[in-house]
Amino acid sequence: MSSAFAGTDLLTVMPDVSAYGYPPDPGLTLDSGVPDMAGIGTPDLTALSDPVGEAVGQLADQVQDMIVPALIGLADLSGALLVTRLALRGTQALAAFNNKVAAEQEALSRRQLSLEMGSECWRRAAEAAAGINARITVLGLEPSGPGDPSPPAPVQPVGVPLDLLWKRLAETERALRRVEAQRAARATARLPFDHARDPEHADWYDRLRERRRQALIRYAEGGPGPGSEPEPEPEATTPEHTESAALTEDDVLREGAELLAGLPMAFTSAGRDLIDDCLAEARRAVGRRPKAVRRYLDEAALIAHKESERALLADRVRQDAALRLGALQAPAPEGVDTLPDASEAVEVLQRALRTGVAPAGAAERTVRQALVSRSAALQRTYLVAALRRATEQWGEGSLQGRMDADHWDFAPAAWGGEYWLRVRLTSAGQARVFTMRRPLTPEEERDPATAARDAERCAESSGYVGELGRLTEAEGVRAEFAWSSGQVRTGEPAPGLTRSGRKPSARRRPAPPKYRDKDH
Repeated sequence: MSSAFAGTDLLTVMPDVSAYGYPPDPGLTLDSGVPDMAGIGTPDLTALSDPVGEAVGQLADQVQDMIVPALIGLADLSGALLVTRLALRGTQALAAFNNKVAAEQEALSRRQLSLEMGSECWRRAAEAAAGINARITVLGLEPSGPGDPSPPAPVQPVGVPLDLLWKRLAETERALRRVEAQRAARATARLPFDHARDPEHADWYDRLRERRRQALIRYAEGGPGPGSEPEPEPEATTPEHTESAALTEDDVLREGAELLAGLPMAFTSAGRDLIDDCLAEARRAVGRRPKAVRRYLDEAALIAHKESERALLADRVRQDAALRLGALQAPAPEGVDTLPDASEAVEVLQRALRTGVAPAGAAERTVRQALVSRSAALQRTYLVAALRRATEQWGEGSLQGRMDADHWDFAPAAWGGEYWLRVRLTSAGQARVFTMRRPLTPEEERDPATAARDAERCAESSGYVGELGRLTEAEGVRAEFAWSSGQVRTGEPAPGLTRSGRKPSARRRPAPPKYRDKDH
């Protein structure tokens, strides 16, 4: 039997893969209101040094390759697979995105992103959207207060041109930060003390909160969030230090302001009253019981540390639950068979979202298994689509026909439709290619020319299979085929085997570097 087989290994998720192989014709979907995007991410070739000059031709191919997906947007299958794989890694993988979205949008507008990592640009955009949407979900758990702006709408990355997607991400990030800062400011506004009870020190209390206010302003403008990580647990002050250090109201003001400014964005009201009382007592003790001032400050710091740690943990649990819920509840991409049921995992994650308590034991295994099953189903569909895309670039005038979800037929135009190649993805994820022909008549079976044609087609098939390995790697899939010569298989071609409506692209993707790591 004349055939080839190869194990398949997904190296990277290309942005423009749908269940049908290719997204719609970009010429029918472009929005004329979108600014020039044909050079999105194009490096400044004039800045390339001589040793790099040899790569200009390959980079030019990559520029051309980015035009179509950059204009038509992320395909639904690629987007679903990227988000599901991210959900398996969790929100910790998103930590670097929170402060980079606006900066990377600016870099993109300056055409400074390297096209050597074209798919990486799309992956980061899709993951940034998933992270932002998780934060929006968590923000929506709490009712808004007087004067709070409305949370922004979630970002939909699928079908949005790359330039516009990054702009939306930057705009949504800025809007989200404003809402988060406003709510944190409102929580802080409940921390201040009752001026009516102590009007003489109203200015002191205002100054106590000023550092917190400035920290929230910096965050709203794109800076790091206050209390992004819990501070080390404060050490107890020794009696000797307490006796030798007479603290003033300015000392209490300085330490108290620093304490309030460092409370994380997710800080809740659980320990607010205790912190209030400790700081108020520390100020009053300055003139009454100087030795007690340090004790009150240390107690306030200890409460703030423990409550901040608890708030950060609960917020991470909620964001992680929101991220994983988004992946499991997203509708199946068009053309994808029914995805595995995840209702039990969804219930677990909804409970974690409400309570801020991470699932453990059997509950966590349920969630993990649901994500693994969904990712496997999407990845299998992606592999089939990538293989189909590769075969569509075998030659102009070819014939294409799909037998079922797992295998399809390809007939080079020169073969006249009598012979064809059948490509199949097995349940184990192995790619198989067979040389096929229609059943012979009795006269054809006796004709010596039949065996000669079979041998000729098998030899030609070997060349097609060798090229298929290179084409699939350009689609982000490694498939190193092993060819075995033998007899041609007999069968019927795929129903409706007709001329492919798409001509093979003149701009084939350059194969990714051999050392490229898998997406994790």
